[in-house]
Amino acid sequence: MDAKYFLLDGERKPVTNRFMSLAITDRFARWSRLSLEFALSQGLAQSAGMISGLIYVRLMPIDQYALYAMALSSLTFVAISSDLGLTNSLNYFWRQSGRDENVIEPIIAAVRRLRWVFLVLASFVCGAFLLKTATERNISIISVLACFGLVVATASSQLRAVLDIKLMRLQGMQRESYYCESAGSITRLLAAVIMIVTGITTALFGLAGGLLGSLSILAALRGFMRTPRGNPQPIARETWHKVLHYITPTFPTTLVYIAEGPLLLWLALTFGGEAPLAETFAVGRIGAIYGLLIIFNSAVVGPRLACVSNDAHFTRMMGLFLLALVFLSAAATTVAYLTPSALLLLIGPKYAHLDKQVVLSIAASSFSVLTAFLAMANRLRGWVRLEPVAAACQAVAIFSLASHWSFHDSASVLELIVILAGLNFLWTSITSVVGLWVPGVVRVR
Repeated sequence: MDAKYFLLDGERKPVTNRFMSLAITDRFARWSRLSLEFALSQGLAQSAGMISGLIYVRLMPIDQYALYAMALSSLTFVAISSDLGLTNSLNYFWRQSGRDENVIEPIIAAVRRLRWVFLVLASFVCGAFLLKTATERNISIISVLACFGLVVATASSQLRAVLDIKLMRLQGMQRESYYCESAGSITRLLAAVIMIVTGITTALFGLAGGLLGSLSILAALRGFMRTPRGNPQPIARETWHKVLHYITPTFPTTLVYIAEGPLLLWLALTFGGEAPLAETFAVGRIGAIYGLLIIFNSAVVGPRLACVSNDAHFTRMMGLFLLALVFLSAAATTVAYLTPSALLLLIGPKYAHLDKQVVLSIAASSFSVLTAFLAMANRLRGWVRLEPVAAACQAVAIFSLASHWSFHDSASVLELIVILAGLNFLWTSITSVVGLWVPGVVRVR
């Protein structure tokens, strides 16, 4: 009897090992395919967008590029302020609902309505900021108003497109979402090429290209009608309560995040002038290339993690992705330190002297990549209760450091950006550690 048992057990082990090997191989093949599709499709789209941005850096005069940087910062402010974590909250609700349409569609409808309300409020704040800056810097009011109109039009177009793209990815339609984003990036690249041909090197031309890109995404989305369009019925009170109860703790973090970038650029413009602002924004374009990892996390990793219901499996996947990002961040920073001049070739001879700045930009982007991944993983599990505390710590750090900082050149501006990015990563890491050991402290209820 014992011999038979051991014989069967011995036969079972090779079979079990074979199935484990097949499972690992299948998982590796699946993620390789997803990564390859992202690299080919999304990489092409983002490369087109970045090339257009580099064309603007090289062609626009410094004063026009400073205005363009200010307008893009305003667009980022409006885009994030009109969202405040609402779109990414769908990852959490998707995971909690088990992809039940009767549960998720009312939540989608509530998210859409809240985003339109926030867009109106953010537009008023953005308009006041642009007018104040124009008055202080003696910039043409007509140019600023034209920039404001293009910013709001672009933000409203993005509002309608971003949510549908998020839903497509949650349904596993990554490839289709890449097609839509590619349409926008290619349109923006064509606008940049037209700038080369026509010689129109104004900030307004660049912003108009961005608006055309957003409209192209909307046009491409019409060909994919599988994404839910929300519930036409009145939204129940419990649905509003569920959405607001989840996103309310994330509001302070989002508000600090959206205010930090424009505030630092405004301080650079106010105390350093147009040159530090343009240089900081220009080397930031190099950091944005490396920041493609954030897009990969949002487009591929996030929707996949949202479909993992087992907490232990979720934690293992989260740890593996985090370890890979740490190695990539270290490698990218090392490359920037060893070969800064090669990276500076991307933004032209006007910025060829910014060796230190490009290293600082990559370091700040590395912290941002790691923070974005940890924040996404924390919110997927509902670990948001400590976010107001983290936001308060970051706000205190910004006020304490910025009030005593020198903004006389772009290196000093980027040094402050690196420090603040590192502190933001620290607060997010603390939430993750507390969540792993005492999840009840950080989990939304």
